[in-house]
Amino acid sequence: MSPTLRTLGRRVVVTLALAGVALLALLAPIPTSGNSGRAVLMSQLEQRLPGWHLVRASESWESAFTVVAECGGRLVGFQYVPEHGLPAGDAWLQPDDDFSRSRLAEVTDSHRYLVWRQRPRTDDSLSCREEIARDDGLLATDGRRVD
Repeated sequence: MSPTLRTLGRRVVVTLALAGVALLALLAPIPTSGNSGRAVLMSQLEQRLPGWHLVRASESWESAFTVVAECGGRLVGFQYVPEHGLPAGDAWLQPDDDFSRSRLAEVTDSHRYLVWRQRPRTDDSLSCREEIARDDGLLATDGRRVD
């Protein structure tokens, strides 16, 4: 076998090997571990908004989530932004509208900001039952029952 054919054969083999590796890289599944940020968010939602139906919780930017929860036809939409200047496990809440702001203000861990702490300072929650009762006029805006 001449040196030219030997060199050509090696080039073909190397090219085919690289193409095979590239194809394998494209087709092989990417291993992932669990999404711990989403698990923390889900835990917070169950604790803070019990009974609300989660419509959407999609990842947005820098480990934040866009969240939409529904109760009795009313939607609460907000950005859940973990950390960003807060201690690990805490998150900022950025509501989409005034209705969402008013509901999230009832379950915040700060009197100045909309924040959920990893360890809540109060047991405040806004259950879907309370929200429906409020809409039906059975509860005053401060949560007292109206007869």
